[in-house]
Amino acid sequence: MGNVYYRFEAVPVLAPLIALLCVFLAVRAVRGNAGPQWGWRFVPIRLVAAVYVAGVIAVTHFPFVISYGKYADHMPWTSQVSWVLLINMDPSAIPNIIMTVPMGILLPLVTKKITSWWRALAFGAVVSLAIEVSQVLGCVLFHNYRGADVNDVIVNALGCLLGYWTVRLAVKISFLGNPLRHLALPGSVLATGPGSVKRTALARSRW
Repeated sequence: MGNVYYRFEAVPVLAPLIALLCVFLAVRAVRGNAGPQWGWRFVPIRLVAAVYVAGVIAVTHFPFVISYGKYADHMPWTSQVSWVLLINMDPSAIPNIIMTVPMGILLPLVTKKITSWWRALAFGAVVSLAIEVSQVLGCVLFHNYRGADVNDVIVNALGCLLGYWTVRLAVKISFLGNPLRHLALPGSVLATGPGSVKRTALARSRW
């Protein structure tokens, strides 16, 4: 393949995607034929969720490098994966926890599935595992110098759980809980109205 080196920065790649999403949401809200769930009321939470996802991708995968030949990282990918649980954890665990706190906060606002702390913990672990696997695949396929750490899965899951507990506490305070319920997507755990998951006995018992 020869000597290849491409470097992609986060903003030029992700900013146009966010802009396209803004246009899409605005068009659906203006047309009004997609149902009330696509109205202006729910544009903010969708944008916040999208910007958060883009931010996580930016932090974990950018700058995205494709390199071959003399520019490639020739270290075996197995040497760039930390398999040791907890022992090798360093101060980077703190920003990794912080990174997924917003995820735990957003989940009850956008989905009906996360109705208990253990589901929030499991969701955070699955998402983190997917990130680590994709980083390893990037290292193997594109030689982009990114490694993976099994401890990141643990701390990211804890961050998601912390965010979930934070929103659970917040909804008990009227001046925080009412705006959150107003912004929550229809059918989500915190949604108000007939489709609210919180109205079910199961959700009340777990949430």
